[in-house]
Amino acid sequence: MSKQGRDTEFELEDVTAVFEERDDYAEPLTATEIADRLGCSRRTALNKLHRLEENTDLTSKKVGGRSRVWWIPVHV
Repeated sequence: MSKQGRDTEFELEDVTAVFEERDDYAEPLTATEIADRLGCSRRTALNKLHRLEENTDLTSKKVGGRSRVWWIPVHV
């Protein structure tokens, strides 16, 4: 994973790793939780999440007025 710091650029793989390293793979995460885990801004996390949703099977769902959760579907 990338080192934290003002000049750090986070790769899409850094965000994907947050999902893959959890104990409960099915638990959805918020952009804030991703940002906290990576040590980046919420906006940076949100931008990466949107790109992943466009280019991978990462999925999201609105759960409130402006709240959204993200997860990687488990295919059985």
